[in-house]
Amino acid sequence: MVDSGEFPPAGLQMDDWRTLAWTLKDLCYSAWSSEPKRATRAAEALQSICWGETNAAHAAETARLTHAGHLMAAEIQALAAWTAGIAQLTRGEMLAATRSFDNAASLFIDLGQANHATQTQVPKIMALSYLGQHEQAVACAQRTRQEFVEQGDVRAASKVCLNLGSLHLARDSYEQAAQHYREAAVLFARVADHEHSIMADIGLADTRTCMGEFDEALLLYARARMRVATHGFPVLQAMIEESSALLHLARGEYRDALGGLERSRIGYELLGMPQRQAIAEMQLADAYLELQLLPEALNLYEQAVARFEALESPDELGWALAQQGRTQALLARPERAEESLRRAAAVFCDQGIAVGEATVAMARCELALARGSAAQALTLAQSAKTVFAKVGVAQRQARAEVLCGQALLLAGRPEEGARLFDVGVQRAGELGLLSIHVQCLTGRGQSWLARGQIELARADFLSAIELFEEQRRVLPGDEFQRAFLADHLRPYQELLRLALDDHARTGTSADAMAVLAWQERYRARALGERLGQGARVVEDPELKSRRARLNWLYRRVQKLQDEAEPVGTLVDEVRRTERELLERSRRQRLADSGQAGIDETVEDFNCATLCEVMREHEVLVEFGVLDDELFASLVTHEGVRILRQVAHWPEVAEAARSARFQIESLQSGQGRVSKHLDTLTSRANLRLRRVHELIWAPLEPVLGQVRRILVVPYGSLGSLPFGAVIEAAPASCPEFELAVVPSARVALRGLRTPSRAARKGLVFGESSRLEHAAAEAKFVAAMFPSAQTCIDDDATLGNLRQLAPSADLIHFACHAQFRADSPMFSALHLHDGALTVEGAEDLQLNQTTIVLSACETALADQGSGDEMVGLVRGFLVAGAARVVASLWAVDDRITAKFMTHFYAALSRDMVPAAALRNAQMAVRADHPHPYYWCAFTLYGGW
Repeated sequence: MVDSGEFPPAGLQMDDWRTLAWTLKDLCYSAWSSEPKRATRAAEALQSICWGETNAAHAAETARLTHAGHLMAAEIQALAAWTAGIAQLTRGEMLAATRSFDNAASLFIDLGQANHATQTQVPKIMALSYLGQHEQAVACAQRTRQEFVEQGDVRAASKVCLNLGSLHLARDSYEQAAQHYREAAVLFARVADHEHSIMADIGLADTRTCMGEFDEALLLYARARMRVATHGFPVLQAMIEESSALLHLARGEYRDALGGLERSRIGYELLGMPQRQAIAEMQLADAYLELQLLPEALNLYEQAVARFEALESPDELGWALAQQGRTQALLARPERAEESLRRAAAVFCDQGIAVGEATVAMARCELALARGSAAQALTLAQSAKTVFAKVGVAQRQARAEVLCGQALLLAGRPEEGARLFDVGVQRAGELGLLSIHVQCLTGRGQSWLARGQIELARADFLSAIELFEEQRRVLPGDEFQRAFLADHLRPYQELLRLALDDHARTGTSADAMAVLAWQERYRARALGERLGQGARVVEDPELKSRRARLNWLYRRVQKLQDEAEPVGTLVDEVRRTERELLERSRRQRLADSGQAGIDETVEDFNCATLCEVMREHEVLVEFGVLDDELFASLVTHEGVRILRQVAHWPEVAEAARSARFQIESLQSGQGRVSKHLDTLTSRANLRLRRVHELIWAPLEPVLGQVRRILVVPYGSLGSLPFGAVIEAAPASCPEFELAVVPSARVALRGLRTPSRAARKGLVFGESSRLEHAAAEAKFVAAMFPSAQTCIDDDATLGNLRQLAPSADLIHFACHAQFRADSPMFSALHLHDGALTVEGAEDLQLNQTTIVLSACETALADQGSGDEMVGLVRGFLVAGAARVVASLWAVDDRITAKFMTHFYAALSRDMVPAAALRNAQMAVRADHPHPYYWCAFTLYGGW
């Protein structure tokens, strides 16, 4: 192809101009669905040789043309308008495209070229469809098809038949769509038009997907994929990826759905097709929503709404608004959700999309269920179900039936709900709808429970979990696994409840172990399975570039803050860059179709094994809550013991909040409150004693003379210093060594993999924001026979990555920040940038002890299942055996004394737990307020 910059070429006769124009038009058309950017260049080149009033350079020459020359110039103009429409179509400029196609048709009619005029209307059908003008699109298609038939152009009539199939599919008229696609496929096969024949196969497969005929659809997609590989049509390849991914999404096969959607999005982006790319982005958001990655989904929906508004695509805008509303509802933003759903309903009503209106009704049903409005939820679900059944959308109909069943359960009508769940279980099994199958089994189990059929309920809950684990296990990364599990806790919790009831009845050791086993099935599950799998480092230049940019932004914000300058705009950019970095990393995993999710070799948790590795005078105490009852599982070498009714959870949560508030009263500095220090100490100890009375005193009669304690806290208990809670009644408590673990599964790993003796230390001190950090680093380094010290300019991320694998212990003296808004970006601030949780996970550690001598390094976001996300998690994932971290902003001077005692004890070969207690008791002797002596907690094991 001639580069557009060379047009118009000199020395051509008028016939040559015409020939060149047709060549460029043919090139544009041939590249439209394989190389859209090349099609655009051809259109631009054709525009540059257009002979007419719009081209001033040709004005004088046009005046001298003969009548035949004028006709040729008009023909070139028509071709230029035609190809301009194609270029606009690929760029998503649909309204402009329709005008270009009509202009071309008008010019061809004036020239007496009826067939060419009709051909310009074929791509116009697609443009009208994207604009949501479906009646006009259908009318245009029928008129165009009839004209081709009258002209004897069967191939062109077949293309219109293909478009009619797409139009009917968009309006959920599946039988009509399938009829048109089949007819088109036969006609294209006869004339060996491979490209359009494949498009017909894809359309027919899409129709079968909507009708719930998934196996047939998969066969059609597979055939289309093979033919694309043979003939090479990249646009069609992206379409197949997208369509088959949507099928997998409907069936709850999330890994295949996520990977396919991301690969199709990449394909559309590379091909320069913004309309299709925007749709793929929205569909990826649909997958995020299914998996409960709610903030991430909402961000994508907000972008999609803006894009579809700009592209004037009402159909897609309606779907984006509807899903945005569902996401906002799940994020507990009901007013925003109602507004989004109202806008979506208005769009669907204007466009006459009944399935869209029914989908909005389902979203409103979910809101009603959340509010406990059973009657309203049932009415909405039934109305949606009626529409889906009439149209024949199998997957959406099944979803509506699940909501009907849930509304009936809420209304106290379990028998009626059970009948719907029975039907749903059968249908979901036949169609392979995994997520709906799980929901129906869970709902049916609840209905059995409501009617006192315990064993039938147990069987359904077990079946639901088995199917759910099949979905969760293959998700690409523990981020997806954490979020997905949080939305499917009900069957686990119900089986935990049944296990507690069984134990209350029998009191046997086996039933006690069953209680702990069910606690562990969802507590810190993703972390427990991720440990020991190693870092997942993938070299990606784009990720490196974004991290470098983010570190520059962090340093810039720090500098401006130090100079008391405003940082609002920069902070906004920091947050945006963080989101982009996480999304880029996430999508990199999605695009890798070989990603296997959880390692299949991960050993499941075994209670008996945990008991075997516990020694005399050692105990693990795991707290749990069910129906506001705080209970505890105690694990020793003798077995598992369950203590019920330890306390009322709301009372415990309030006591924990009050204790934490009193401890943090010294964060503003001792000088301001020195006169009242004794009073504040008494108040803090009083609050801690209250927590002790609630959660620990009930355990003491059965704990005996334990010397080592592993605590698995629940919820807000994780923010408390358990050493201080236990010490709140020292008369009844012997000396002990304490560590905190997020789950018994993690405890078992820690007991099996003790930390290495602290012989070779690696010490980082960064004093630009922490005045005493360099001095602390030098002191700590002196405590080791062999130590490497990285202070100030040498305290870099690169040195950390290089030196960390060979260190027994790594000490960080630097500024730290816990990010409640985005826990993955909680960070230690080194000289050249921030070591975030994400960065910590990628370190190569070998049973290392990590000491985080900085503020709030132990804080974590703890969602459902106590799936802690913070710096401690990052280092444990990287291979650390033990992590010492702080629960609040520490006092630099006292911390230096604390570390002196801690490392002196380590140098005497004390285990980390004993060294930590030694340091706590030494500091407590001079500074009895808990703020000073119990800020640091040990994680992972003794």
